[in-house]
Amino acid sequence: MFNSRHVLIVSSNLLQREKTEEIVGRMGLQSISCASLTDARTRIEEQSFQFVLCSDDLPDCNLRTAVSVLTSSTGGAPVIVLSHLAEWDAYMRALSAGAFDYIACPPDPVETERILRLALAQNPPPGRVSRTAA
Repeated sequence: MFNSRHVLIVSSNLLQREKTEEIVGRMGLQSISCASLTDARTRIEEQSFQFVLCSDDLPDCNLRTAVSVLTSSTGGAPVIVLSHLAEWDAYMRALSAGAFDYIACPPDPVETERILRLALAQNPPPGRVSRTAA
């Protein structure tokens, strides 16, 4: 576990944030949470993040805008969508918006950890070499 890894959680749903923070914390990652894209932009200016977990129903933007802004403002960090919908169409909308992956909430701890480890492998912290790197 690398404590230098920071994760941004963007969700207006307090229960969703708390459950996600719990899983992230068990992985030895540090999380910073906020409730809107506006707040997320401020956090991103202050801190770099390995990946972002973002709700699909933010109060100040739609999913496509959220994923686009978060991906570009973090320098391409993977954005994982959190959704209360466990539906194929919602999953496909998230992927077509540019999301790295999709987690139906409440998050299953085992599946969520698997997805988060894949995101970490795609965006290793500076100074670390990914196992998938050539």
